[in-house]
Amino acid sequence: MPSFTRRQALMSGGAFTLGTLVLASDASAHHGWSWAEGEQVEMTGTVRNVYIGQPHPTLQVEMPDGMWTVELGNPSQTSRAGFSAESAKVGDQITALGNRSRDANEKRLKAVRVSVNGRTYDIYPERIRT
Repeated sequence: MPSFTRRQALMSGGAFTLGTLVLASDASAHHGWSWAEGEQVEMTGTVRNVYIGQPHPTLQVEMPDGMWTVELGNPSQTSRAGFSAESAKVGDQITALGNRSRDANEKRLKAVRVSVNGRTYDIYPERIRT
């Protein structure tokens, strides 16, 4: 059985804490709005995948310039907006209003409103700027 000095135990605990913080920061990288541009854009494309789950429901949407991830609110918020797994299906045309990622290489949009099949879902009504 290995024996650790108090210093080794503290250092190993510190490494664990640092590793935990790094993982936590990666997991929350897209929570909040700091990762998104301030200006809102509207994009229209074709739904290729619908995911309803934690941490955020997402839609994979084929746009003219490639495949985009359209991030909705947390599951409860998305549900309160009326959007569910049945609201959109693969092949549907969708229009999303929201804020693009600040990283120009990342095709991700934080949607404040999505419209599909003649219905509009205000995911973040307080953030909609028209």
